[in-house]
Amino acid sequence: MKKKSKNNIILIGMPSSGKSTIGKELAKRLNADFIDTDSLLRESQKMDLKDIVINFGHKHFLRVQEEEILRINVEKCIIATGGSVIYSKNTMDHLKSLGCIVYLQIPIEELKARIKTERRFAKRSDQSFSELYNERIPLYEKYSDFTVNCANKSVDAIVDNIIDILKLKMEK
Repeated sequence: MKKKSKNNIILIGMPSSGKSTIGKELAKRLNADFIDTDSLLRESQKMDLKDIVINFGHKHFLRVQEEEILRINVEKCIIATGGSVIYSKNTMDHLKSLGCIVYLQIPIEELKARIKTERRFAKRSDQSFSELYNERIPLYEKYSDFTVNCANKSVDAIVDNIIDILKLKMEK
């Protein structure tokens, strides 16, 4: 399969960090397409992500997520990933081959406040949210090309920050 140019922007981060919301606005401003890998997975599996984990287990969820993401081969696209994407080196290597990986960093307190009012997320049943957060942060940092601090910032401010960083990267 022919590899596409690396002109995509891939957003990674914890559940409820704003990947989809920020991704849609970023795509709009950059006149790019938008892909939400969680939506692709829901469509292909015909069920909610949490239900995949409940019915088939966390390992199965990670496997089908990897399969779905490895099929992505796009150009000039903003890709919002599921929070658990960082557990697969194959998946992250593939995403890295597609473009620039941006980690949307947000403090755990802010995430907990958002999650109380937002959708549930896929995680192991024996794991607390704090444990999940502490497990994932080093992986997000490892795989990202750069980190954007999203604490108490508006969507517009975060998108502006990402665009500014990308402009600086292009100038180098």
